Amino acid sequence: MSATLDAQGELKSLCKALTEAQDTGSKTDQTDLLNKLLAVRVDERLLRTTGAGQVVGRLRNSGDAAIATLAKRVVHKWKKDVMAANPRTGGPAAGASPASRSQTPRSAGHATPQHQQPRAGADSQQGRAGAGAGVGPRPPTGESTATPGGAPTPGSADNSAPGTPLSPSGNGSAPRTAALDGAHVAKTGDSVRDKCVELLYNSMAADSVADADLLARRALDIERIEFEKAKATSPAYRTRIRSLCSNLRDKKNPELRLNVVEGAISAKRFCSMTSEEMASKELRDTIEKMKEENLFKAQGAGREEAVTDQFKCGRCKQRKCSYYQLQTRSADEPMTTFVTCAVCNNRWKFC
Repeated sequence: MSATLDAQGELKSLCKALTEAQDTGSKTDQTDLLNKLLAVRVDERLLRTTGAGQVVGRLRNSGDAAIATLAKRVVHKWKKDVMAANPRTGGPAAGASPASRSQTPRSAGHATPQHQQPRAGADSQQGRAGAGAGVGPRPPTGESTATPGGAPTPGSADNSAPGTPLSPSGNGSAPRTAALDGAHVAKTGDSVRDKCVELLYNSMAADSVADADLLARRALDIERIEFEKAKATSPAYRTRIRSLCSNLRDKKNPELRLNVVEGAISAKRFCSMTSEEMASKELRDTIEKMKEENLFKAQGAGREEAVTDQFKCGRCKQRKCSYYQLQTRSADEPMTTFVTCAVCNNRWKFC
C-alpha cells in the first residue's frame, strides 16, 4: 500500500511540475519532466487517480515539435503499460505461469502425426494394446512434451504451442473498447441507442488513457443530444452518429478527440459543430488558403480590373500593378481590394 501511495505522490508531483513548466513556457523543464515520466511505469488505477494522462496528452499538440513528439512517446508507452497490466487486453493473467500460457499439454489419445511412425517392437505392441484405453504411442525422442503442470520437459524442441491466440493488434496490446474496459454504456433501454453510445465510446477510447466512467459520460451526453434533436432512432439519427464517430476516430485529428474527452469542447458544442469546424488545424489552414486562392482566381462577370501606379509591390518594389475590388463581407463593410503586380505577379489584398 505504501509503495502505491509513493508512486501516486511521485507521479502527481511530476505532473504538477509539468503543468507549471507549460504555464511558464520553459521548454527545457518540459523536456526534462517528460523524460522522467517516460521512465515511470503506470497502470490504469494509477492514471485514474492522478490524471497524468490528461496532463501529458495536452502536450501532444504543443507548438514545439520536440515536446509534442516526446509527449506522444510517453502516452504510447503508458498505453502499453496499461495493456500489459490488464489481463483482459493481453496482459499476464493472475496466478498463471509463463509456461502454462505458452505450452498446451498433449491430451491422452493424441493422434500421431502422419510423418511420425510408431517404433517397431514393444512400442508398436504397446500402441495396439492401449488403443482401447485411449493411450497412444509414445512420441519419438526430441519431440516437445509437457508435464501435467504445463511446463515443457528439459530438452524439448519447442516451448510454444502452435495456434496460441494473439491479441487483435498482434503485439500484446489492443485498442480500448467499451467491452474491454467493462464500461456500462447500456443505459438508455433501447438497443439501437445503446449501440450508438458504444460506438461513440469506442471512437473516443481507442488511444485514450482517460477514465472509463468519463468516456461513458461523454458518449451518453452526445447520444442524448442527438436523440433529442432527431426525436427517434431514425436513419438521419444513425447517419449523424456515424458522422460524429468518423470525426472522433480520425487519426490525423487527435486534438478534436482530446478536447471532447477533456471537456474543452462540450457535448452540446460538439453536436452543433460543422464538418469544417471539426477539421484539424492543418486542414482548416489548407481550406482557408484555398478560399483565398480561389478569390484571386475568380473571374467574376463584368469585373473591372484597372492598372495603376498607386500601389507598390512588396517583393520587387515596382509600382506597375493591376487591381480589382469585391464585396467579400457584409454590405456595411468596406470592399476588399485585390492587387497583382504586373512585373513579378506577386498578389496581396487589403480592406
